[in-house]
Amino acid sequence: MGTPKRGSVLGVTLAVLAVAGSSALADLTLVQDGKPTSVIVTNGRPQESVALAATELQEHLRLMSGATVPIVKENELGAGEQPVWILLGESNRSKKLGFDPTSMEVEGFIVKTAENAVILAGDDGGSRRARRTGTLWATYDFLQDQLGCRWLWPGETGQAVPLRKTITIGAIDIKEAPVVQKRHIRAANQAKHKEIYKENGVDRVLDLGDVYDRLAEEEATWGRRMRLGSSIDLKYGHAFTDWWEKHKDTHRGVFALQSQGGRRPRKSKRPDFVKMCVSNPELWEMQLAPLRKNAAKGATGMWLNACENDGGGGFCVCPRCRAWDADPNTALKALPPVEDGSEDATTGQADDRSAGLPESLSDRYARWYNELAVRLREIEPESNVICYAYSQYRAPPMHIDHIEPNVWIGYVGFNAYPRDEAYRKMSADEWFGWSSKGATVFLRSNGLYYGGEGAPFVFARQIAEDTRFHIKNGMRATDYDCSQGLWAVSGPTYYVLARTLWDANADTDQLLDEFYSGFGAMESVVREYYTFWEEFTTALTGHPKFRDQKRTDRMRAYPELYSDEVFSKANAILTKGRGPFKEAPEAERERFRNILLGLKHGRLLVAALKDGRTSGGEAGKALMEFRREIAPRNVLNVYWTTYKEIKY
Repeated sequence: MGTPKRGSVLGVTLAVLAVAGSSALADLTLVQDGKPTSVIVTNGRPQESVALAATELQEHLRLMSGATVPIVKENELGAGEQPVWILLGESNRSKKLGFDPTSMEVEGFIVKTAENAVILAGDDGGSRRARRTGTLWATYDFLQDQLGCRWLWPGETGQAVPLRKTITIGAIDIKEAPVVQKRHIRAANQAKHKEIYKENGVDRVLDLGDVYDRLAEEEATWGRRMRLGSSIDLKYGHAFTDWWEKHKDTHRGVFALQSQGGRRPRKSKRPDFVKMCVSNPELWEMQLAPLRKNAAKGATGMWLNACENDGGGGFCVCPRCRAWDADPNTALKALPPVEDGSEDATTGQADDRSAGLPESLSDRYARWYNELAVRLREIEPESNVICYAYSQYRAPPMHIDHIEPNVWIGYVGFNAYPRDEAYRKMSADEWFGWSSKGATVFLRSNGLYYGGEGAPFVFARQIAEDTRFHIKNGMRATDYDCSQGLWAVSGPTYYVLARTLWDANADTDQLLDEFYSGFGAMESVVREYYTFWEEFTTALTGHPKFRDQKRTDRMRAYPELYSDEVFSKANAILTKGRGPFKEAPEAERERFRNILLGLKHGRLLVAALKDGRTSGGEAGKALMEFRREIAPRNVLNVYWTTYKEIKY
């Protein structure tokens, strides 16, 4: 969070910011007895994000009060007595009343009352391809912190809007900007995923039509409302996935020499996993050539993507690469085991061990990053190398004493939730190990990817603690792969993470209060329910069937981990909600139904895993039938869970 906030609305406690004269401002009434007493005002040509902000504000005010507040352009305002102006973005009126767009930090905004007006405006600069959306962020901040709106999960059931016929606000003077410049959680329902699901046979048991597309749109909307976004355009990802097909005949020397002989992929069926001969200057020149060409045309601030391909084995054994290694090096053997997301990690690393490679290859990769960074700076001083600390090069280097200042490293760590203290310490030490040598470290975590399989699984407090650690220690970007969309079974985790990424100083208890408040009279029941599951999840670190297993074996162990007794205790908690459920508004009842359905999904999943087939057999058929039933409600992402079961 940037500048502290002033005021306290709907029980949301905010830090006080003293503003001269603001206390003299009269309260502003936006809606009176279900009728609009305000207008939403933009400039004559609002950019797309400001127009969206106006629509979002109008819709939430309508849901809250039943009133449709008009949207007008400032040149359409008449003379004489005026309604309250809600000024969105840069305009003549907002600037006259104190908004200075040149004073905004990147993605920053103000929420400020003035005489007969409230200003919601921010940094809307940037290029056409990478436009910043400060005014939209101001609008969501106003809806969230001043009017009490909550977006617990995607879709209508997750949208908690307090009902009131009259909406009045007091004096406000907020100026805020995010600390984290890239706040990204990858969605599991994307257009590209639909094709992957089809390739793996998901469409044989689930419909990948209009419902899928709607859920994907709703998840994107949820992320936007939680102010996930970016002011920096980092360009990275496994960089060489198509290089084998492109360059195997003309530049064979840039590929890793295998222990069995030949420069090639370790597995012929996975050319996208081919590793590179990172000590080869020919490779460096091929990487630098496009940037040299673009720099000659005037490009600045470019990114050189040096992220090695995925896969846990097949690294180069040539004498030149081996000479760069810190050898002997058995440092990783003493560290807690981790499943970091690298494909084929176990067998691939075993093959490399037998070929004589050391446990950690970080020294060779760190030197490669430095070699590229020095040469890139000579080409264009403002450009950066972006790369990973991942797989066998995740731990910091032992003998490389510095990382060049124009190197950004995506640390693929903090992957295991729940995590014990040994794993947390290892991850923190590795983070500091890279950053202390000069790298700009950002988080490229697979922690959500391993965060449950479709039964209740909550680790909100641990991930909030880790996120605050990252932000405190210089994190400027996050890239979580991926949300999995386990909304009804892991909801507090997603909510707390997304909120903490924007509001780094937010207290976790306060954020959980926000989440549970969306259930009205059933708030205490839902709090007890998810607290039960968070304690259960945390305790899994002491269970050998969870702690010592890879993902596939953990899934097979679910019938033992999630016993009938555990489910019965959880169900008994939800049963306490029957009384208040009868009197609750329909929106709160629908929200609570999603939690009930999430628990039922967990029971059916465990029964199917016990049977050994999640899509066949009687238990598997019952599970798939239930998934088809709940898919439109987005209780959880049934497409993703089914895909994982097929894959693993």
